[in-house]
Amino acid sequence: MVNMRRRTLRITSLFWILILAALVWARAAFAQPAAETHAIPVWIYDADSFEFWRSPQGELQGFYPELVRAINEKYGTRLELTPVSGPEIGQRFNRDIYGVYAGVLRTEARARTKILSSQLFNNEVVAASPSMSVNTVEELANARVLFRQNDATLESVQKRYPELKFRSLYLVASSEEAFRLLSEHKADFYINDASEMENTQRYYLISRPFPELRIPVVLAFSPELKDLREKVNAFLGEWYRSGEMYKALEESKRHYLLSRISISKEERAWLTNNRLQIWLPKNENFAPVVWKDDRGYQGTAINMIKDMRDLLGMEVDVHFIDHYADALRQQRWPVRLVNVAETTDPEHAAGRIGPDVAWHNVYYNRIKQPFLWDEESIRSQRVGVLEGSFAARYLQNRFGSDVVIVTRHSVNGLIDAMENNKVDFILGDLSSLESTLRGNELFRGVLKVAGVTRSEFIVGPWVQPDHPLYHLLTQVNRLSSFRTQLERHEVHEFFPALTKNTLKIISVILFVTVLFSIGMLFMMRRHIKESRLVNRNIVQALEKVNRAHDDETGSHIQRVAKYCGMMARELNLSRKMMTEIEHFASLHDVGKIAVPDRILRKQGPLTEQEFSEMKLHTTKGYMIIQGLGLGPVAENIIHFHHEKWDGSGYPEGLRGENIPLEARILALADVYDALRQKRVYKPGFSHEQACEVIFEGAGKHFDPQLIALFRQHHLKFRMIFDSLAD
Repeated sequence: MVNMRRRTLRITSLFWILILAALVWARAAFAQPAAETHAIPVWIYDADSFEFWRSPQGELQGFYPELVRAINEKYGTRLELTPVSGPEIGQRFNRDIYGVYAGVLRTEARARTKILSSQLFNNEVVAASPSMSVNTVEELANARVLFRQNDATLESVQKRYPELKFRSLYLVASSEEAFRLLSEHKADFYINDASEMENTQRYYLISRPFPELRIPVVLAFSPELKDLREKVNAFLGEWYRSGEMYKALEESKRHYLLSRISISKEERAWLTNNRLQIWLPKNENFAPVVWKDDRGYQGTAINMIKDMRDLLGMEVDVHFIDHYADALRQQRWPVRLVNVAETTDPEHAAGRIGPDVAWHNVYYNRIKQPFLWDEESIRSQRVGVLEGSFAARYLQNRFGSDVVIVTRHSVNGLIDAMENNKVDFILGDLSSLESTLRGNELFRGVLKVAGVTRSEFIVGPWVQPDHPLYHLLTQVNRLSSFRTQLERHEVHEFFPALTKNTLKIISVILFVTVLFSIGMLFMMRRHIKESRLVNRNIVQALEKVNRAHDDETGSHIQRVAKYCGMMARELNLSRKMMTEIEHFASLHDVGKIAVPDRILRKQGPLTEQEFSEMKLHTTKGYMIIQGLGLGPVAENIIHFHHEKWDGSGYPEGLRGENIPLEARILALADVYDALRQKRVYKPGFSHEQACEVIFEGAGKHFDPQLIALFRQHHLKFRMIFDSLAD
């Protein structure tokens, strides 16, 4: 009792000491230094971007001019934005020359050695190229890449990806030099943060091979301005809370894009007196220019229309129509954001205002039918297409009467035609067909992509060369492409940035609470570990008993566990679900412990009575593991793995999705391995023979969705069986 009182007294004393320290720090935190009376340079890299640019009259505009103006107005300081070259700002920053530094990328090394503000925003690292794109860092291994010298991007990339080696690496003095080298084909990619990629005079492809790499952008202060940091951080916190930070960033981006567009007097006059008319396909996709999904219409054409309205305030009427390909040929619209033409069409080349993409459609047929290796073999076949689609026109132009064209009003109509043997192939746009067919039972089990059309057609934006808006729409298309590729998907923090001293106060207040929580956390962690260890020991013990009772189940249960784990991963189940399915799959036949040896080891078919007794192993297994605390996944696997999709299984006769998913997965894995395995009363099946039996069980024994998954990954089943063969 005395020890308890002493312990309580110590904790109480510590609590009040910490609170007193917090009050002392708080007083220091809120003490305001005297206002600055002399000019303080704010060094900034002299390159056009939304962060900073010059108007035609030489005025400084952008995010940082607005930020500096607001800080000066709030505190009476005399911060003066001072643009300098990249090498010069790097030298000044490294030597701690007096001033504030804008647009500094925060790294761990700089956080230790420099005086930095709280975060302004995040910059993602991207790769720009005139014609190439990459999805992963590995694809950059053989590339010629450019980085800007005296910039933290290279350091961040090398630290995050230490194994990455380029074919060649060259440092440039400026982004302008980098884009020039790209246009001269002297390099493949320019890698930098997104704000450095704002070259709106040419088309570039922007890749994101570094999805994990986002670099915080901050302000930096020379040592003499250490006290100024607290003022700035307090101001940034206010800006976050009020929404002014987000507003300033978005307005700067919008105004920067507007500054890149030049509008003539003639164009302004036309916009004042006219509305732009645009026609787009209603039910036919021409991805990536335009397509329709659950969210509505998407694509570069839709983005361009949004930018015409948002950036320029243009009045645009959009008409979505059926039979777009026929109307395109007949109406001859002067502005066509979705123009479909042959690659050699001189009219399209004369009015092209942006990049074209090759037009490809895909052929579908039944899985058991051969692939379409040569498109010429489509002659004399029946091909289903959407009525009025460009696919129909393509077949007519290419094959004439040599192909029987069957039209339907919808994709579902085409599927019905395939089911009723009215067509041999379906031809259409991959994106629209996939979205419908993926949810169709026939597609999952019967249809496949058989081939693609030739790329003699292209799709892209087109404007009649003598149209009053030809030059303006060319600019808007280029900016829209740029805006779409570099649009930041920022997660705006719910909490604003906090000052260093505020964080100290909060940390002190939380410290006492944390002390009382740590002990409980350790106890919970120990309990969880002990529980997992008990479960693991139970599973291992039951496996050993099961193997001792039935010699043939040793390798079988290992393979079945591997099959189940692989299928759970391909289904993208939760991590917990995947782990439990693979972990407990080995217990599926634990109930055979209670099956008499005369039945379990019988060399030959079982009698009806013996089979009835064998079927009890599911119920007996369930009774064995009940109360062990293994959880519902283990219980369902053991109890229901002999249920069948059509309700003809045992022990409960469950049907369809009433059977737990983990039991449906186990059922398929168990049957495949049983077919492959050599038994005392039968030879083992080949992989191909086992697959035929599995496929025939779709909708009867097995879940059709799992059969579709098995069809895609059946070779993985064979690899697992071969690697763990008896």
